[in-house]
Amino acid sequence: MLTARTLTEAQVYESVLTAADSSAPAVPPPDLQAGINLVEGETSWTYNSAAGAIEIAYVSEEAARKLGLPFGLGVSTLLDAAQWSILASTFGRRALTADMSYTGQPDQDRSVVELNWEYAAYAVREALKFLPEDADVMPESAIWSSFGRQALVESPQLVHRAKLFDDLQYYEGTLADFRALYS
Repeated sequence: MLTARTLTEAQVYESVLTAADSSAPAVPPPDLQAGINLVEGETSWTYNSAAGAIEIAYVSEEAARKLGLPFGLGVSTLLDAAQWSILASTFGRRALTADMSYTGQPDQDRSVVELNWEYAAYAVREALKFLPEDADVMPESAIWSSFGRQALVESPQLVHRAKLFDDLQYYEGTLADFRALYS
């Protein structure tokens, strides 16, 4: 059985594997339905996703929530470094689109903009977890999916340290600017 660090990581993995609509904005994960797609066990949940059964340990989810890490502690075993980098770009595009149309009117939900910028930054951090401290380029072992390997062929800089840190700085800075403007 596959193992995710958090319920959010499991749902992101499902989206990647089932080719979810990338034009849809990021929203907080929907409430999972106990007994329908989420089964409680003694030490973990089993999320019955379209990508298959995924186990999420209660202790892993709790630790991630306490630390404010939506995708979890440690390195992902579900998504590789290239997939995380692509997800960061996807969240970044969604954030930019939502940000450009946000005017601060009372009927607009600014959390959609913030969540997309936050998830873009978190996804970059997930990719960086695979990069050894002394390396500028991701090791081959950090990219195991066919999707990730193909993306790397098409965009060799995808998982370079400089690009990832530039992306992270951009996402965090834009989020800070957005919050300063609309707080």
